[in-house]
Amino acid sequence: MLSARTPCLRAFAAGLWSAWALAGEAAAPMGEASEASATVTVTAEALPVPLVQTPNPVLVLGPAALARRGAGSLGELLMEALPGQVFASGGAGSVASIRLGGTRPQDTILTLDGLRLTDAAGTGGVNPNLITLAGIERVEVQTGPCSTRFGSDALGGAIALYSAGCPPPGVSGEFRAAAGSLGILRSSLGAAHGWDRGWIRMAVSAQREDQVLAPANRFRSTGTCLGLGRQVGADTLITFNYINNYAGVPVPVAFAGYGTAPRAPDRYDPDRQSLNRTQLLSGTVRSAFSPELALELSLGQVLQVRLEPGLAAGMPRLGFLSRRNQAVGGLTWQSAVAAVRLGLDGSEETAHSPALDGAGRFQASARRLAALLEGQRELRPGLRVVAALRTGQDRTTVPGCGSGALDSGGTRTTGKLGVNWTLPAGFRAYVSAGTGFSQPLLYSSVFNGRYGGPALDSERSRTAQAGLTCAAGPWTAGLELSRTLFANLVFFDPGAGAPMPQWGPGARTGLYRNGSRIRVQAMELRAGYATAAWGVHGFYRNQEARDLQAPEGRQLSSPAVARRPFQTVGLQGFRVLGQVRLEGRWSWTGSRYDPDLPPGQGFKAHYNDLGLSAAWTPRPDLTFTLRGERLLQPRTTVAQWLARSRDFQNDAAQVFGHPAQPPAVILELRYRF
Repeated sequence: MLSARTPCLRAFAAGLWSAWALAGEAAAPMGEASEASATVTVTAEALPVPLVQTPNPVLVLGPAALARRGAGSLGELLMEALPGQVFASGGAGSVASIRLGGTRPQDTILTLDGLRLTDAAGTGGVNPNLITLAGIERVEVQTGPCSTRFGSDALGGAIALYSAGCPPPGVSGEFRAAAGSLGILRSSLGAAHGWDRGWIRMAVSAQREDQVLAPANRFRSTGTCLGLGRQVGADTLITFNYINNYAGVPVPVAFAGYGTAPRAPDRYDPDRQSLNRTQLLSGTVRSAFSPELALELSLGQVLQVRLEPGLAAGMPRLGFLSRRNQAVGGLTWQSAVAAVRLGLDGSEETAHSPALDGAGRFQASARRLAALLEGQRELRPGLRVVAALRTGQDRTTVPGCGSGALDSGGTRTTGKLGVNWTLPAGFRAYVSAGTGFSQPLLYSSVFNGRYGGPALDSERSRTAQAGLTCAAGPWTAGLELSRTLFANLVFFDPGAGAPMPQWGPGARTGLYRNGSRIRVQAMELRAGYATAAWGVHGFYRNQEARDLQAPEGRQLSSPAVARRPFQTVGLQGFRVLGQVRLEGRWSWTGSRYDPDLPPGQGFKAHYNDLGLSAAWTPRPDLTFTLRGERLLQPRTTVAQWLARSRDFQNDAAQVFGHPAQPPAVILELRYRF
């Protein structure tokens, strides 16, 4: 039986990259659920590995952690878990920028069950505030270059979502409902039926919330997830997953703009909103030929549709369509002390705007095919080496826009080498180095073609990381360092391009350019103490992004490196009193430079975030939770925004000109069956 050969068929079912036995682990029954699974990562490497054995910094949020946080979207979850590295430009559903390790949003990829989510028609990255957590059981965040694992765009890291897999025999599930201030209503239902050779799962969620500045529309979203799994014969597992997310997001800020004079009334439009839908359909076959040799193949399609408001009052809405077809396969050999994986990854990505395609101004495509070789070996007890090499062919085609057709591509090779040393007394040391690459975004290539900009070269990076962690009894501590050097980094230069007097004096279209020498580095120090009854954890993070090609006075504020907070501090703790669990979290994110400010000036306002919760579990299957979120944020009215009275006010915004969502109090019920 397959379940006898594998340590954890639930990992197979969840769509994890592999679930063949880690050396020395005992078999676990099919469908067994345990928070201990959070101690194993399947994102950092091609094979599952305990966190303390991988030379990569990884954060794992398992089922219990997701349940405690109660986030309505992936963006809310990440803003709590990674303060200072994920922040929103406005209220509920607004664009959340991911800046892992101080990199750009487009440097971090999102994957779902091993397949990449993408928005090829966007300006960089997928907005995590549009991704619901319906059917999601586990989230992994890896910081550092992931190009050898995932290819283009993974210069800064990867955030991997995994849907729930094989349930226990019979019917099981969970129902959640929440209501709160700001018109908050949230509900979700997940149910599953498992039997000896397969399962079926479904999950649905819906939520709504009033947004800051009181626009005419509420934020609203729905999520649907359907999963099927079937064991065929003794050694093969087949799974299918379908996920559909929809979100309607108010966008009342038409143009923020810097200055001292009051904003014009037409800069606020209560009717502006964007409509977004993301769909993923995937199927996977995994088969074990022997205890040492296994094969895996995944096929999938991601479709994203966006309907955005016009850039100015009276302009029509613009629709954007992004599609990605992907095939990922791998052959794995594993022994007690070493493992080798040979993988293939092919994809086709297209982007276009139906409203603009008639003039041939917005359509583009990209094709990618790559081979991956990864090996790992335990040189001696506690000392482990991992090496990976990826080579592939990438080609981008823009059939016609402005200056004519663009066709670019080439062969890209990246590599990564890491060493992890598990030391006595709970210490662990690691060091890794790797290279990365990124093809220019399809949107950037089309934009430059439309406005006569230069052809863009592929971006490249070199990264070194090192860390020292310790886990001794209730104590944990860690120090992590990283430095990345970018070449040909693509950035938007607002002062270039064709004059646009209708937008204002001196306004230009802007153009995308390649930066030459960009350096991003970070240091994070953390420590914690936790028992079954209480715990506290804190961290300090220092980072900078520097444009080494810019004049000395602008190296921290050029358009290529802006919007990276320099300092972040956080503290969280919990206390268990019988059936009640109390939790609190606080973070402080310091100032940064903003690309639209005059040279040498920074965004000086800092941002405090405070959240409190109390959970009562009167019986094992029932929990009531009272939460307070964003408790330090001031409420911003339309009159205050137009008068600029909150511009640069502490705690009022994470991104200039886009007020933060005000405080909310939420009561949630969670019932498990």
